[in-house]
Amino acid sequence: MKKILALSAVMLALTGCQTTQQAVVEAKPQPAECYYYGKSEMAAPNWICNPNANRDEFIREAVGFSGNTAGGIAHQKNLAILQAKKELADQVKTEIISKVKSKVGTLGVDGAAGASSATSAEMEAIANVQLEGVEIIRSFRGPDSYFYVHVGLPRDVFKQNVENVIAAVEEKSPATVSTTNPATNKQLSDDIAKALGEM
Repeated sequence: MKKILALSAVMLALTGCQTTQQAVVEAKPQPAECYYYGKSEMAAPNWICNPNANRDEFIREAVGFSGNTAGGIAHQKNLAILQAKKELADQVKTEIISKVKSKVGTLGVDGAAGASSATSAEMEAIANVQLEGVEIIRSFRGPDSYFYVHVGLPRDVFKQNVENVIAAVEEKSPATVSTTNPATNKQLSDDIAKALGEM
């Protein structure tokens, strides 16, 4: 027993006198994929920077945000919703016009090949077309006091929106859509909806 106590005392003395200390390794934080708009050093959910992750249910998605305003949280949320819907509408309308121009340019209008980008008359024609069926996927107020809203355009209402945009372009800029035949325009909108759905 005396040997065990003596051995324990010696071991305790030796470990207590040890001078080599382990270096403290500070783990470097991994860079985040996305940061909040109001606090660029704080990691944010990925959907804020990459809203088009849910491509099964929604054909296009967008995020809107609004800084802290004197109007309160409800006003801040409404501003974020408006920005998200505008961003989504700009994406969709521009893609639809581009596909219309591509399709018409390939076929030709009155024997002349068309351009592949939207003209100012076409953009003006679709400016007041409201997208139908836009859904709010999620919304929240971030730690940076910004309000974030994630919206999406469901696949099942996309075709109707394509038809609405084509009708608006035909009304304001009839040279873009080569014919006023409703069946042909329906086929054109079906082709465009299918092409954009595969993107």
